[in-house]
Amino acid sequence: TVEREMELRHKNEMLRVEAEARARAKAERENADIIREQIRLKAAEHRQTVLESIRTAGTLFGEGFRAFVTDWDKVTATPSLEARMRDIAIATRNTKKNRGLYRHILLYGPPGTGKTLFAKKLALHSGMDYAIMTGGDVAPMGREGVTAMHKLFDWANTSRRGLLLFMDEADAFLRKRATEEISKDLRATLNAFLYHMGQHSNKFMLVLASNLPEQFDWAINSRIDVMVHFDLPQQEERERLVRLHFDNCVLKPATEGKRRLKLAQFDYGRKCSEVARLTEGMSGREIAQLAVSWQATAYASKDGILTEAMMDACVQDAVQQYRQKMRWLKAEGPGRGVEHPLSRVQGETRTSWSLAADPSYPCLTGPCTFRICSWVGTGLCPGPLCTRMSCGGGRPFCPPGHPLL
Repeated sequence: TVEREMELRHKNEMLRVEAEARARAKAERENADIIREQIRLKAAEHRQTVLESIRTAGTLFGEGFRAFVTDWDKVTATPSLEARMRDIAIATRNTKKNRGLYRHILLYGPPGTGKTLFAKKLALHSGMDYAIMTGGDVAPMGREGVTAMHKLFDWANTSRRGLLLFMDEADAFLRKRATEEISKDLRATLNAFLYHMGQHSNKFMLVLASNLPEQFDWAINSRIDVMVHFDLPQQEERERLVRLHFDNCVLKPATEGKRRLKLAQFDYGRKCSEVARLTEGMSGREIAQLAVSWQATAYASKDGILTEAMMDACVQDAVQQYRQKMRWLKAEGPGRGVEHPLSRVQGETRTSWSLAADPSYPCLTGPCTFRICSWVGTGLCPGPLCTRMSCGGGRPFCPPGHPLL
């Protein structure tokens, strides 16, 4: 009957569902180990991915910071300056980490000694955003300068990572307000800058670079927390720079790249030491320019081979150019804020002394040692004394009897 048929159909359906459930349960039991292994592998893979990402990020930041505090070849630094720069870098990094108040820094010294490079590396390896401007960017703004200055610092205060505002050639903008050379608009812009600079912030820090910090308005000096003097490289620093740029501009192009230059056989180490001795008084930038001239000379030659004689010719030309620059510098006269490389005493910038600033004297073409009187800087003594009394610059600057360091 119909009822009997429906009953049998329902019973068969129930048996089929039961059989499928038993088969599924059996399969799941048999595959339980496989499923657990898959879950374990997925979890291990996810954990490894997270750990690798953390390790990679930490390595990138850590290696970058270590490269910053250990790779000083591109910055002409004495050991004491290296230690000072490391301290600033570490302090800035920890200030950002702990959301502390940033300090304003002044980098001063002769051109080409690594001030701009240090500021860029400081921002990069402290994990901060950075903005770069020059002192000459402000004057053309005219009446819009005040508004632009407020907008600049308003934007700086919105930075989540912290902002390093670097002003190169700062003396072009931050000069004394009492002078007649500064316009009314520029004076108003400077006042706005002073207002913002007078407030320490956990959002931004200011780094100023200048060759002539003595031209700063006094209000700027009172707002600077850290002053770092970058001096010209001495013998050891010059040799390190010569070797670095010789490697980058000569050795690497001789072994890498499509258009390779050729290098004659001679004692490269001895030559670098000799070049470092001959380039006394030159900045790191001038030494880099010398290395570029070696490369250009090789590429310009017929056979593309850089010889020792070609290097010597480039060095001689660079030294002559340096002496000419010093003559131009001396021609500007004393008392105009012009600094000569040999006119610094104990890291302080001073105006040129008449004899010491003259590169035409024979003592500047050979080893000449300046002995510094301990009374210099007290107003009792005008300057240094050349110990090579047989040279043209041997006339003493210090009166007899002054104690020499």
